[in-house]
Formats: sequence, structure tokens, C-alpha cells
Amino acid sequence: RYWRDWSSDVCSSDLTGSSTASSGGYVSSDGGSSVTARGVCWSTSVTPTLANSFSTDGGTGMGYFSSTITGLSGCATVYYIRAYATNSTGTGYGNQNTVSTGLMSTLTTDDVTSISYYTAVSGGSVTDDGGCPITQKGVCWSYNPNPTTGNSKTTEGAGSAAFVSNITGLAANQTYYVKAYATNVVGTTYGPEKVFVTATPS
Repeated sequence: RYWRDWSSDVCSSDLTGSSTASSGGYVSSDGGSSVTARGVCWSTSVTPTLANSFSTDGGTGMGYFSSTITGLSGCATVYYIRAYATNSTGTGYGNQNTVSTGLMSTLTTDDVTSISYYTAVSGGSVTDDGGCPITQKGVCWSYNPNPTTGNSKTTEGAGSAAFVSNITGLAANQTYYVKAYATNVVGTTYGPEKVFVTATPS
């Protein structure tokens, strides 16, 4: 007979890279026969089985285990995941979980140059788009630390290419904080903060 009670047995599935995720499960009963294999299986279709992609790194026996999901692709692609365990009778499956591909981007902020009374120049470079296209990028700035796109900002279009931004509308002799930002379908991320002071009129 099959073992039972896989309720809440699939650990949360977390994306760990552009093509990998971590998951796992819990075998609460072996059905009277030793568990010889366990892991997770996944597919872009619901109710995945061992006929789809599956891991073999979950070990054997009862209890908790962790597994690595590999070969994921696409952006915002939903994968369905189930834990499995095999004994001499057959293979049993746990409840279904999901993970969506795509990570937040990472980027750098250029040093601020060409600082005048009312303008300056900065920019940034997208070092990793998180596996999803960049839909908008630029720099944002504020009188206060940790500026966001809710403050003043530039918009330099889509794509992962390095960009230069002209910062305008500044006040003379004022401290400003600036960060590069980039947005993909997962969300908006920011580069390191740079601080500069506009020129003082003579």
C-alpha cells in the first residue's frame, strides 16, 4: 500500500538562480516498506510526475528532505512542483506547489560627475537582469538618503545596456543622494547610493 498524509509536506519552493530553485518535502509514513528514493518533480503543466523532470537528491527513508530543481527557463514561467517518494509498492506524491522564474535585477551606480549649481551626471550598469528583460532604467535622487523612483528620476528606456543620466532641476549648495534603478517584471531594484553636493555660487 502507499503511505499517506503528505498534507503540507512540500516545503516552499524558492528560486535560487535564473535556472534553479530549492524545495523538498516530508515523508510521514513509508506504507510498511522502506523508501528507496525521494525528491521533487516539476513541470510547466499541473500535477507533475516522474514522467516529467525530477530530482534524485532527496535521499531515502522517512522524514524531511531537500532537493534542487534545475533546468528552469523563461521569465515569469510558472512551474508546478510535487514531492515524491518511492518504495517497493510504487511512487507516492505530495501536494502541489509552484515557483515562478525570474529574479530581481542587480546593477551599479556610476560616480556623479559634471556637478554644477543645478545639474549633474550619473548613470549605471545592469550587471544581471535576473533572467527577465529590463523594461525601464535610470537614476533617482533626493535631498534625503535612500531615494526611490517615487522621488525625482530619469527614464532611460528598456534593455540591459549601460546608461548615462543627466540630473537636472537641482538647487545650488545642496547635498543630494542618487541611485541607479532598473525594473523588470519581478520588480525594481537599486544600485549603491552615491552622495554629491552641488556647486556654491560665487
